[in-house]
Amino acid sequence: MMQETSRPFEIARGWAYFSALFAVTFLAFWPSYFSPGITASSRYIHFHAVTAALWMSLLIIQPWLIRTYRFDLHRAVGRVSYVLVPILLVSIILLANFRIRTVGANDFPIQTYVLYLQFFLGALFAVSFALAMVYRRDAEIHARFMVCTGLTLIDPVFARLFFWMNPASAEYHQWLTFGLTDLVFLILIWFDRKNEPVRWVFRWMLAAFVLAQVPALMWLTNGEIWQAFARWFQSIPLT
Repeated sequence: MMQETSRPFEIARGWAYFSALFAVTFLAFWPSYFSPGITASSRYIHFHAVTAALWMSLLIIQPWLIRTYRFDLHRAVGRVSYVLVPILLVSIILLANFRIRTVGANDFPIQTYVLYLQFFLGALFAVSFALAMVYRRDAEIHARFMVCTGLTLIDPVFARLFFWMNPASAEYHQWLTFGLTDLVFLILIWFDRKNEPVRWVFRWMLAAFVLAQVPALMWLTNGEIWQAFARWFQSIPLT
């Protein structure tokens, strides 16, 4: 997926950062997913957990292969993404449908909020991956869009970690997780500030992330349009 003529650059060290995120993911999901045991969760949760774990593994393996000059193997592993990404997106849709169809009436409003998070993060993930494939012959731009797919994981991971650490302040967790995501973008933008050919990537993707975050932070999901969509989505018997 990247040409041999492109020397590994700083983002090729991303395997270490995504390895750390993978470790944090295990910690964050321990109370709700790992600790209760496999039988405590639905098959839709397991399906999503497996596909998300495979994607995180790919984000670790691919930059490491580039950094160690294993370009042929990098391309071979990269072909797996053409199958894995659609499956991962399907897992998001099925899990979202399962949760909103099984939620109680009293919890429906908060579940519609969660539904928005699932949809907009899934959409940003899909857009990031699609653009990574469009620019697959430009190593640096390709890699940056692949990093953006990984940044969609920050919110679901750290939201659970923050809740586990301090459930009493749950109303502020969304600001923290989005703030952390945007901070990572700002750091990446700063490192790219002198790299003119590619510095537009993180700038435009930060704008897209912030634009998608606003409805959640402002609780615009309580509006009639989104509520009507949520009720329609709930009526679809996908699960």
